[in-house]
Amino acid sequence: MNRIWQFTGVIPVLILTVLASDSPAMDDGPARKLINSQGCKACHALENHGGTAAPSFEEMRTRLSRAEIRLQLFNQEHRHSNGRTPDFSNLAEKEIEALVIFIQPEP
Repeated sequence: MNRIWQFTGVIPVLILTVLASDSPAMDDGPARKLINSQGCKACHALENHGGTAAPSFEEMRTRLSRAEIRLQLFNQEHRHSNGRTPDFSNLAEKEIEALVIFIQPEP
């Protein structure tokens, strides 16, 4: 009898957990690897680690749209944040998109 109660108690919790998740968890590993490999944290902080010469990634989420972030990372005129941000046109489109979604997860 005790096992039945335990089993029926677990199922509703699992169902609620699945329903509470509107979308599958985002794999932010590729974006984090790019942030580290491209030297972004020399100027930008991420989770209180990194530079202070530019806004943190958390601050960018409140200030910039996805389009503005994309423009900062890649634009044909190669003008980035008054010349302070390096040109990331060497990155593949999927890498740019991973960074954009990581920096600004909500559209």
